[in-house]
Amino acid sequence: MSELAEQSSTQLRLRSAELAGVSFPKRTIELIVAPYETESYVPWDDGRMVFESFARGAFDGIERRANRVRVNRDHRLERTVGRALAFHPSREEGLVAEIRISRTELGEETLALAADDCLDASAGYAPMPGGEEWAGRTRCRVTRAWLGHIGLTPDPAYEGAKVLAVRHAGEPAAAVEVQTPNLDQIRAWQLEERAKLIGLDGGRPER
Repeated sequence: MSELAEQSSTQLRLRSAELAGVSFPKRTIELIVAPYETESYVPWDDGRMVFESFARGAFDGIERRANRVRVNRDHRLERTVGRALAFHPSREEGLVAEIRISRTELGEETLALAADDCLDASAGYAPMPGGEEWAGRTRCRVTRAWLGHIGLTPDPAYEGAKVLAVRHAGEPAAAVEVQTPNLDQIRAWQLEERAKLIGLDGGRPER
């Protein structure tokens, strides 16, 4: 394991962004972890505010270690909700990830909140040696980066980092609609469970 891989989450830079969409059938979420060539004004390691961007190709090679990257809520390692399934570092919009959410209470809550556009994608990353290009003291372009984990958080930093789709376990929605005669009832049960999870049924959210 590299020295970067051994760093704790408190030593990683945390960069958040907006979720774009959620779909339930396969319990997976597709999201943009880090948009390319898009500046964001972020707090730096020494307390300064800096204009930061990720160069295209900054995460090349991450696809080879996808199953080792975990997903957590609010960058807290004890609140793990799943893991990465695949990365697509060559997509035009940025580093795109497919993640699977575990079947736990926190996982169910995460899917519901993501579907309701209440969570954003976030990268916990560290620059590789020589992986930064500076223009003055306030503008940094990250050219090589190591991804420690993916966070799901309500506080975005990059507008271009977002959820693209969410899928639950099972068949795609269109196939289920054709094959399931009681689909309306099933959907009603799902909506009821989601309402309980996020406290929209008048009571407290389930724990």
